[in-house]
Amino acid sequence: MARILGTWEALQFDQAVTTFGIVIENAAQERINTGSEDKPQWRNKYTLGELLTPGFILEHDDDADPLQLRGADGVQYDEAR
Repeated sequence: MARILGTWEALQFDQAVTTFGIVIENAAQERINTGSEDKPQWRNKYTLGELLTPGFILEHDDDADPLQLRGADGVQYDEAR
């Protein structure tokens, strides 16, 4: 276990672990169709081993503008600098 003395540090650590868990869980639920349109066969896009491998990076949209972020409701906002 991590030894964290301050409440602020403990909160930040908790948030980091929660975010990591959400990202891994969401990626583990992603599926891709390996069959045809008539007979779809869905399989996991990532294995748990891939997701937990150090240095593994999830795919992202290369066409997306990295400075333009979207909120949960689709509201656009700019990254704070």
